[in-house]
Amino acid sequence: MSCKWRGGRLALVAVVGAAWTVGTGCRETEPERSENPTDTMFADFAERLDAYTTLRERLTDSIGDLDPTKSQEEIAARAVALGNAIIASRPDAKQGDIFSPEVAAFLATLIRQEYSRRSEPVLETRQDQQDELPDFEPRVNQIYPTTYPLATFPPALLPVLPPLPEVIEYRIVRDYLILRDVEANVILDFIPRAVPSGG
Repeated sequence: MSCKWRGGRLALVAVVGAAWTVGTGCRETEPERSENPTDTMFADFAERLDAYTTLRERLTDSIGDLDPTKSQEEIAARAVALGNAIIASRPDAKQGDIFSPEVAAFLATLIRQEYSRRSEPVLETRQDQQDELPDFEPRVNQIYPTTYPLATFPPALLPVLPPLPEVIEYRIVRDYLILRDVEANVILDFIPRAVPSGG
């Protein structure tokens, strides 16, 4: 079951053992504030994502909605316009603006734990696929270079991570976990050294 970004906010819930329970990650109503440090950390993460999606919606309103009936050239031009607008609207954006240090450390731990549970054949397969990963150093507000492929995201890793709004996705670049705006192709934030070698 996929989680939807209801009202621009998700209740992000971490459970004992640093396991992620996606099924409890969606609520119809605004989540209650918790004094649990982990809950507070992920509520902050949700607020940062919400702030970005609010900005993006405002920019989308000025550019116009995506029309799938348009030509590929027109769709590509709109994506470029949206990407430029996002970058211009976040001139001071930097690493850690969305992935706070606390969230970054927690997600890196979740990723390491997921890798530690992999069998040797799976690890070897992922090692073989390491060549898929793009070889550049990501920067915030960078257009994801179109000369590099969008490598397949490990399917076993995705359920471990907090769900995102539909307009944002996780990607792996070398040992970085990045947040990428799907349509605008803009790198929004990243966590260095988050992914073990063999991504």
